[in-house]
Amino acid sequence: MLLNLKLPAFALLAVAGIFSTGCNIQPNHPNQMNVFDGATYDSLTLAHAALASLRVQVSTSYPKYSALFDEAGAAYTATFNAYSLYRTNPDNQAQVSIEIDNLTVSIIALENAFQSDLHVPAQAILKLQRQARRIRASAGSSVSVSDILTELEIAAAIAEAVPQAQPYAALAAIVIEATQQALAAESAASGQLIDLSTIQPISPIH
Repeated sequence: MLLNLKLPAFALLAVAGIFSTGCNIQPNHPNQMNVFDGATYDSLTLAHAALASLRVQVSTSYPKYSALFDEAGAAYTATFNAYSLYRTNPDNQAQVSIEIDNLTVSIIALENAFQSDLHVPAQAILKLQRQARRIRASAGSSVSVSDILTELEIAAAIAEAVPQAQPYAALAAIVIEATQQALAAESAASGQLIDLSTIQPISPIH
């Protein structure tokens, strides 16, 4: 076992730090129709940036994850298409919500595959997940919580627990980088016009 159960305490500091970045109240987008519209765009911005970052690394260095990546990419495309329709016909909000849930599940599946190969003890992962969600819950109702953001941040915190000297530290680094890219994209889009050209579907690896 590469980590004892004391090490996740240090990783929890990473959780708190990352979450303090992601928990800022997002200003409205000037052209959003309502809160759901703006929040969905934010969620897709996060997912798009994370997947774009991961695609480069998976396609060049970690092809074993290609099938799971393509599943996440397909779920993203379905969500994007439903959201694009919603912006012209808001009657399909329920369908957009379903697609976001499916996208979140597919991202979790991809993260789980990474985590399995990072060799972080299951107890440590569970402890991080519970603590992270408690931090999210304690942020209060004034914060718009994105399930996708939560899962990306948890994945990054788990990756932070991997010692840099380990041979799979490079895999941990791409998980952390994907979350950093997602947060940077969210920050750049904050308060800006909703622009679907910035979150176009990502081409599959195969």
